[in-house]
Amino acid sequence: MLSAYEEDEEVMTAAQRLLHPMGKGDPERAHSINMSKIIQIHELMVTEMQKVLEEFLQLPQEVRRSFTGKGCETTAELLVSVAVEQQLSVRCEDVEQAVILYEESLQQNADFTRCTEQLANMMQHLIGAAQTRVQKAEFVSLLQHMGESTRKAKAFAQTLHDDYRAKRCDIVVAYRRFEEFSEESMAEAASLGEEVPDLSQTEMQLCYDEYSADEEVKAAWDQSGVESSMMLRSAMMSSIPMTRSTASSAGLEDRKGKKLKSSEIVEMQELMLDKLILYHKDALVAFSGAKAPQKPWRAEVAVQMVQALASAAVEHRYGTSAEDMTIAGFQHASALQKNERFTRATDKQQEILMAVARLCAPES
Repeated sequence: MLSAYEEDEEVMTAAQRLLHPMGKGDPERAHSINMSKIIQIHELMVTEMQKVLEEFLQLPQEVRRSFTGKGCETTAELLVSVAVEQQLSVRCEDVEQAVILYEESLQQNADFTRCTEQLANMMQHLIGAAQTRVQKAEFVSLLQHMGESTRKAKAFAQTLHDDYRAKRCDIVVAYRRFEEFSEESMAEAASLGEEVPDLSQTEMQLCYDEYSADEEVKAAWDQSGVESSMMLRSAMMSSIPMTRSTASSAGLEDRKGKKLKSSEIVEMQELMLDKLILYHKDALVAFSGAKAPQKPWRAEVAVQMVQALASAAVEHRYGTSAEDMTIAGFQHASALQKNERFTRATDKQQEILMAVARLCAPES
């Protein structure tokens, strides 16, 4: 009923007050909910959200398509909230106030971050499951295009790394070549027009879930490398990489790749860090010298470049691709999360990548 009034400000304001009451929590009850209890509550929310998602995905396609995205979101929030109140005897408005009280500490808590990421990912999956999927032929075309693009990008990154290592180009030239390659790749993708649909990670996973019984789709999916690429991209942008919360599906746990020990993954992660530090230092020197770039670098391109060079360096040293490293990292996730060297190297990588981005857009 509410969806018919989405453009009506008065109705939407009233609905917002009804569904998400602000300041309704009791301050005394909120203060009685400590950090440990907040984590427990969010872990239960993840469990209940998973139940809602699984139940929705079992519905026939035509039934799922009859739901609006907003309807799915509101219903899921209501079901999870009721379950939390019934099982843990806490009111959700009190929990919201407690989260605000501990906001700063919770931002640094890995368990809380993992739960919020999982909830967000499952909500995206739920909303996406209500939408119409692209046709199988279009999905196969997209996978084939992605597979070809990935192979070209990997070959280019390896060549660029070899030239950089042999001092046939400096960091400024490397960036220019990487930017040109990125622009050519984007232009090629744009030239395909409607032949290849533009899908988000969630939409890709939903399409695969729907068509995975088809042998042609399964083969194209495996050859495209999209699953490990999605994991790798999530891992690089997350402060808690290579965990179940960042994986596109649990099926990766059984994927066959190069067998690696957790100790080897730690060494590779540290090498990645060393190379990122090197490239950042080279960029700093270049920007302060006489041969500084004439035009500003684009942050997203620069970050992708140093990541690609670092991955190529790891593959050169260990003969292990970034995709295999990511899959192995997922398989050893529980051990790696407890490894101080791995955690330190991972956190430091994020700092360096942020520093590279800041270098491209210095403060005035």
